[in-house]
Amino acid sequence: MYFFPVILLAVIQGITEFLPVSSSAHLILASDFIEFTFENIALDVSLHLGTLLAVMVYFRSDILLIMYGVIDSQSKGRNTAIQIFIATVPIIALGGLAFLTGIVDHFRNIQVIALSTIIFGIVLYYADIQNDKKTKTIDELKIGESVIIGLFQVLAIIPGTSRSGIVYSGGRFLNISRIEALKFAMLLSIPTILLSAFIPTYKFIKNPSSEFLLMGTVGFIVSFATAYVSISLLMSWVRKFSMMPFVVYRIILGSILLIYSIV
Repeated sequence: MYFFPVILLAVIQGITEFLPVSSSAHLILASDFIEFTFENIALDVSLHLGTLLAVMVYFRSDILLIMYGVIDSQSKGRNTAIQIFIATVPIIALGGLAFLTGIVDHFRNIQVIALSTIIFGIVLYYADIQNDKKTKTIDELKIGESVIIGLFQVLAIIPGTSRSGIVYSGGRFLNISRIEALKFAMLLSIPTILLSAFIPTYKFIKNPSSEFLLMGTVGFIVSFATAYVSISLLMSWVRKFSMMPFVVYRIILGSILLIYSIV
């Protein structure tokens, strides 16, 4: 059994999935550091589903409004449902193409992770220092703006970018308030995580394994708990403070990784 690396990766996934620091980069680095290259489809699925459940539980009220919006054109959540759908299209089209062509595989190295961690940390900084008085909400988004945010999200296929961070940045550049930009990033993660988990879930159903299932269960519980706490703390933080600590962390981490990759 590989319970230590499973728990470690689940904690990293849960903490970093929604913080603007890139979960994929941290998972790649952690896997390389502990030399854990075991291909476990059940673990892959469970980590995705654990974080998915966490965001759905935390934003359950918003999700109910969005669901009503899907079936009722007069519902308050109608526009949010439309904007989430539109913003998801680019990652399906362009992100799917990148995975199918193997382009994504070329990004999985320390140099790329280091540079993207620094570059998109700087992007996060400039997005976050936009006028604090901006009060634009998700409901006020227009179709073109959602397309732009969706294109920002496509950049998250590069390890080190941070999906939540780049979506938040896109929202801030479009004059959305800090808390609303972060909430949109969280809500937009739901269809994205579902899509990411679809293929490994299908593979696991075709070839189930009791050992893999046990690892997956542990990964699911740990990733759910850590992700929920992470979301709660981040939402509370952004209501009062800026993203500067994450910007500093990204630049320091990226610089260390860049130096390490060179020497």
